[in-house]
Amino acid sequence: MSLLRQIPQVSKWLEDFKGKYPEELVKRAAREVTDRVRREIKEGKRDTLEDLRQLVEERVRALSSASLKRVINATGVVVNTNLGRSVLAQEVGEFVKEVATRYSNLEYDLQEGRRGSRLSHVEGLLAELTGAEGVHVVNNNAGAVYLVLNTLAYGKEVVVSRGELVEIGGGFRIPEIMRASGARLVEVGTTNRTRLSDYEKALSPETALVMKVHRSNFYMEGFVEEVQARELLSLGLPVYYDVGSGSLLELSRFGLKSQEPSFGACLRQGVSLVSGSGDKLLGGPQAGIIAGKAELVQKIRKNPMSRALRVDKLTLAGLEMTLRLYLRGEHHKIPTLRMLLQKPEELKVKARSLLRKLRRVPSLELFLVKEYSRCGGGAMPELLLETYCVGVKHRRLSTSQLERALRQAEPPVVARVKEDLLLIDVRTLLEGDQEDVVRAFEWLEGE
Repeated sequence: MSLLRQIPQVSKWLEDFKGKYPEELVKRAAREVTDRVRREIKEGKRDTLEDLRQLVEERVRALSSASLKRVINATGVVVNTNLGRSVLAQEVGEFVKEVATRYSNLEYDLQEGRRGSRLSHVEGLLAELTGAEGVHVVNNNAGAVYLVLNTLAYGKEVVVSRGELVEIGGGFRIPEIMRASGARLVEVGTTNRTRLSDYEKALSPETALVMKVHRSNFYMEGFVEEVQARELLSLGLPVYYDVGSGSLLELSRFGLKSQEPSFGACLRQGVSLVSGSGDKLLGGPQAGIIAGKAELVQKIRKNPMSRALRVDKLTLAGLEMTLRLYLRGEHHKIPTLRMLLQKPEELKVKARSLLRKLRRVPSLELFLVKEYSRCGGGAMPELLLETYCVGVKHRRLSTSQLERALRQAEPPVVARVKEDLLLIDVRTLLEGDQEDVVRAFEWLEGE
C-alpha cells in the first residue's frame, strides 16, 4: 500500500504543466490517470510509478486533440465505410473550405436579389447528368428511401421482392425503414426466385408503388431469378428503384465487371423514381439523391419531412463541385473512381516504390504480394480488383501487435492482416501517404 501513498496530488501536475497545457485539461487527465493507476496497484498489475508523468502528459494531449482525424487507408477497401467512405477530390475539398469559411449564396438568388432555393445549386447539374425531369437531395440514401415511401405510399401497399429486402449499413433494414415511413410492405416471391407473375398476383387497389432494391452489398449465384426494372413497368404502377450505390457512370465501359445500375440507365428505361447515395460510387459527400418524374419529385419536396432531412451547405458545396467534375469529363479526378480504375501494373510500380522506402527501417522483413482489393461501401460485392501490397513482418512485434501499433501513429495507419502478414495495399494510398506510412514504421523504431 506504500505505493498508493506515493501517488502525487493533482496540484503537483498543475504546477509541473503550468503554462504548457490548460489547467482544466491537466486536472481531468491527472484524475483519470490516478484512478487507473490506483486500480492497477490494487489488482497487482503495477509495482512502479516511473511512467506516471508520461501517462498524465499523454492523456492531456489526447484530451487536447480532436477525436475525428485523418487516417491512412492501407486496407485496399476503396469505399471504406469505417474510414469515411469516399474521399473528396482536391478541387472539391478546396471549394468546400471556401464555402465553409465565408458567407455564400446558399438560399439567395443573386440575379433576382431575393430568397432562392438551396437545391438550385445542384438540381440542374443532376438533371443534366441523369436525364431526370426532377431531382431532390436529402442527407443520405436511407433518408431518401424513407421520404419517397412516406410521400407516395403512406398507409398504402408497396410491393417488393423478398430477395431484395436487404440490410444496409448500421443494421438498418429496408422493411424497418418501410414500416417507419407508414407504407405497408407486401413481400413477393422467394429469397432466390421472384417472377413477374408474383408481382401481378400481389397487386390490389391499395398498391401505391412497386419497389425494386438493388442488392448492392451481396450477390446470389445458382438457382436465382429476379425481375428487371423495365419488366416491372408493364404492371402499370409507378416503379421506384433504390439503386443504393449512386453510380453516375456505366462502370462496365471502363473494364470493370460491374452490375451496378446507374441513375441515367434506370431512368432511360422508364423507371418513375431512382434513389442512391452521394458518397459511394458517385465519389462525393454523404447525400441521398432522388431523381425521376417531375410530378412525383414535386410531391416529395412538399413533404414536411424534406426539411428535417435536408442537406447543409457543406454537403451541397461538395456535391456541386463533384457533379461539375463529371460534367467537365474530369471524373478521373474523383479519388473513388481513380482508385477503382487503377491498373495492376500501375499498382505494382507503387508497391515496389513503397517497399524500397521501407527498407531503411531495419526491423522489417518486406515482401511484394499480389492480392485483391474490394470496392466496399455496399457496392460491387462480387468484384475482386487485382492489386499489389507490401507485406510486412516485424522482428520484435507480432503481426497483431504491429497492426495495433500502426493505429497509434500520427496519422494512424489502418492496414489489413492475412495469414500472419501485415498488408499495405497501395490501391487506397493517396498522394503523400507513402511517406507517412514510412514515418509510422520509423516511429515504431523509437518506441
